[in-house]
Amino acid sequence: MDVLSILCDRTSNLCTFLNGGAAAPFKSAAKTTGPPQTPMAPAPVQRDESLSDEETEYTGRQLARGGYPSASSSSTFVVREQARDGNCLFRSFSDQVYGCPDYHALVRDRCTKYIASERNYFEQFVAEPFEQFLARIQREGEWGDDVEIEALSEIYDCRVEIYAAYGHSLMRTFHEACDSKWPQPIRLLYEGQAHYNSLAPRSGLRPILQLRPGEMEDAAISRSRRRNEAGLRRPGAKEQDAQLTEQEVFEESVRLSRLEFEHKSEAQMDMALQDSRTEWEKSERKRMEEDVVDAILQQSVLEEEQKQMTLAMKESKEEVIQTQPDFAALYGMVNSDVVQGASSSSAHDDKRDSRDFQYPESVYAVMSMGFPLEKCIQAYHLVGDNPEGILQFCCQTLGR
Repeated sequence: MDVLSILCDRTSNLCTFLNGGAAAPFKSAAKTTGPPQTPMAPAPVQRDESLSDEETEYTGRQLARGGYPSASSSSTFVVREQARDGNCLFRSFSDQVYGCPDYHALVRDRCTKYIASERNYFEQFVAEPFEQFLARIQREGEWGDDVEIEALSEIYDCRVEIYAAYGHSLMRTFHEACDSKWPQPIRLLYEGQAHYNSLAPRSGLRPILQLRPGEMEDAAISRSRRRNEAGLRRPGAKEQDAQLTEQEVFEESVRLSRLEFEHKSEAQMDMALQDSRTEWEKSERKRMEEDVVDAILQQSVLEEEQKQMTLAMKESKEEVIQTQPDFAALYGMVNSDVVQGASSSSAHDDKRDSRDFQYPESVYAVMSMGFPLEKCIQAYHLVGDNPEGILQFCCQTLGR
């Protein structure tokens, strides 16, 4: 079965239902206390003595009033009456599909399983709790209606036409968007009071299936379950309603825009374009001004941070000079003459050329934080005159 054809058919039915059309896809009333009242009273069926007791003549010209077959057709159709035991819908489908009503229990069972598999779609058309609905239609003798007809039309991938006994007109068509491979549709006659009969040509009924009973039904159920497992289940009422709303809003916006465009003169269009350009230029100027302000703020922050860093390095150097003059002279932070003769060891070190130990202030600033001078010098040779880089290196290699 073509999934796309089912989806198109479902979408068409659901659009009609959501828009409040008279031809809603299914009746939403719960089927709890017997068959619903139908607006068409059942008419007496004329019988032909040449037909069997279970067949009633139904001419092609009468069917033509409902659209099938053509009015020029002289073929005669007969009604194959089904027992009024609550199984008439499934008996009629069994008669159309297999040529006899004997497989109505199998048709009912597979129909229930297919509806359960397609719960996301069918649940919106059932007023009673869904599990309760499934349990009810599974029982022998429970009559079926539009929900079951739609499910069976998808199982057999066949167009289903419902004719009225009163007026002999085509009432409903199910699964009409399918690309069916069957030469003829399934035809049922609705006589009112939830009773259906099978409708067949007078020349003889040709069953649409030559397969083993249950084979096609099981295949349809398997396909449905595989679709669900693959995340390709069909949308329900909420998803369809949201899609329709979005589509309607979009189409209305396009329509209003087109009307507005068509009723504007050339001068009005030029004015609108000029206004649009002016608005764009304003927004661009505002954006550029904001970018300039941000750049100035960032530059100010960087300058302030650099200023604070320079001040901190200066204070650290002065503190080292005051508290450790020998150390400061050794590494060229002050003139060695200032601390000449401070001690014998210091005098010995003063003989060394202090210019060999001239390091930038960043080294001494990090050293003043408690890090070994050797680490600071090593970091300096690696990252250069970068106090943040020197400090980061000393922190990472601390304890090594």
